[in-house]
Amino acid sequence: MLEDVLRKWNGLEVSAMEVYSDVFRLGENEIQRNGEPKGQFKANPVGYWSNNGQKGHFRIFFDDIFEETLKELQEADFAILNGLTYFGRKNVQAHASKVYALIFDLDGVTDKTLNAFLNGAFEVDAYPIPNYIALSGHGVHLYYVMEEPVSLFPYMKIQMKELKYALTEKIWNMYTSTDDHKQFQGINQGFRVIGGKTKIEGVRVRAFRINSHPFSVSQLNKYIPRESRIDETKLWKESRMTLEEARKKYPEWYEEKVVRKSPRRYWQCKEDLYEWWKRKILEGATYHHRYFLIMCLAIYGVKCGKSFEDVEKDAYELVPFLNAVNPSDPFTEEDCQSALECFDPKYCTFPIDDIVKISGILIEKNKRNGLKQEQHLYLARRRKEDMKAIELPMKALEGRPRGSSQQKIVVTEWRYNNPKGKPKDCILATGISKNTVYRWWKEAY
Repeated sequence: MLEDVLRKWNGLEVSAMEVYSDVFRLGENEIQRNGEPKGQFKANPVGYWSNNGQKGHFRIFFDDIFEETLKELQEADFAILNGLTYFGRKNVQAHASKVYALIFDLDGVTDKTLNAFLNGAFEVDAYPIPNYIALSGHGVHLYYVMEEPVSLFPYMKIQMKELKYALTEKIWNMYTSTDDHKQFQGINQGFRVIGGKTKIEGVRVRAFRINSHPFSVSQLNKYIPRESRIDETKLWKESRMTLEEARKKYPEWYEEKVVRKSPRRYWQCKEDLYEWWKRKILEGATYHHRYFLIMCLAIYGVKCGKSFEDVEKDAYELVPFLNAVNPSDPFTEEDCQSALECFDPKYCTFPIDDIVKISGILIEKNKRNGLKQEQHLYLARRRKEDMKAIELPMKALEGRPRGSSQQKIVVTEWRYNNPKGKPKDCILATGISKNTVYRWWKEAY
């Protein structure tokens, strides 16, 4: 039995309150108390429950009545909670405040695969050792408690999601699960409450403590590829300055943001940027970056002032193409809808370097050495004339052939729109030479 495997690795069964007290630091003034005055900028865990398949309800967990609320959810037919806190009454990603624990679903677990996972974690450091493992009925939930809660500013939500995806890829494999279909879940995913009901009649979710040491971001980073790691220099260091202290130290900011409640102003880009990103997706989409390509499409949509309806339409049209990148692991409309959550003005300032990191698509920056475009081009042309004058060789004397940069895009788009088409059909339809079509045919799709 799974519990015997856990006990073999010194797993100790613990109560739901022991787990949640550890995760959310109950009694340490970390989350809001019931009736606590506003202005402390605290957030709370938010659960969700339903009975008999009827409409569900959200439930806020307050510090001082946490156990009472938990008992209510434990008796519901279906009740979930995650390791995040939220501002407001719903556990929607837009209101997420901090990550206190990352929780992973691992299905297809047998005594053999669970033992393989724990052996890999303890003996060869192949996986991080979970703080808690919950037996959820047909699978297990792995709890990794954060040493310091991670503040979920817009860029950090995306980085945390990529970290969780990369860890899922690491943890869920042929040795640790009999299920080939990995479940890549976002940080906002809820999990059945410990002590609550499972899908199996009469069986409750049980938790076992495996590891008493919480994790820092750097400790989790070491288990995943470098390109998926969180940039620790961008972790928010929470200020303990009170609002009154901020008013005295930053009077202009206080007047604009607190008194007048002025919204933040953003620079709006041309729509060409958005169309360029759609082409980049068709040119360079890869299996592990599909989700983040649509997230970046939403970000560019916001940057360029597009309507959500237009971005949503474009995103759904890309689903068949992204699915074809790896049909054995489909990219679904649910994945697409989840990625579109990044259509939010807060992401207007999302850095190019981070877009490169999460999308896997290289974006070359314009190098003008601080000059305006006109000044930069003037000097570049003068340099070309000087090189001609003294007969220095140039890679492309008069630039590359007109239109050559578009040929790969044209072939890619034609294959996307004609999945059953052949090279000869593409040659006839586009007018591109035979050699050029065959050159890009395999790379295009």
